[in-house]
Amino acid sequence: MPATLLAARTSPDTSAERDLLATLRMTGAERTVALYASDMPTGFSWSRGITPQVIAWVVQGVDRLGFEDVYRSGVEAQHYRVLRLAGQVSTAARRWFRGRFPDRARLDCVEQANAMLTFRLGDYEPVSGYVGDDTFRVYRAYGDDVDEVGV
Repeated sequence: MPATLLAARTSPDTSAERDLLATLRMTGAERTVALYASDMPTGFSWSRGITPQVIAWVVQGVDRLGFEDVYRSGVEAQHYRVLRLAGQVSTAARRWFRGRFPDRARLDCVEQANAMLTFRLGDYEPVSGYVGDDTFRVYRAYGDDVDEVGV
C-alpha cells in the first residue's frame, strides 16, 4: 500500500485528459486567443455540460495558430489590457489589438466563454509541466513546484 502512495504520476492516458491538462496550464489570455481562432460560434452561450466542447475549441485554436503564436499573442493581449486599465493605450497597441481581434461581438463572446471555462476549471488543481507543441513549449510551475524552478 505505501508503494501506491509513492508511485510516480503517469502521463495522461486519453486525449481528453491531455487536452484538459494543456488547457489548465494555459493563461486566460492564451485561452482567449485560442478560442477566438477556433470554430466556436460567435453567438455561443454557455450551458450545462458544454465544458469539454469549449476545451476542444481551445485545443483547436492552438492547433490552428501554433502555440508560439498563441503564447505571444496572449502576452500582447494581456499587456494591452493592463495599458487600457492604466489609461495608457498607444495608437500602435490599439491598432495591434483591433487587428488581432477585429470582431468585437466575437471577442465579447469569447471572453465570456473563457470566464466560464476558468470558473469551471476552478475545481481542478493545475499540475506543473510543459504546455505547447513540438515547435514551442513553455514550462508552467504551480504549487510547491514554483520555488523549485530555476531562474
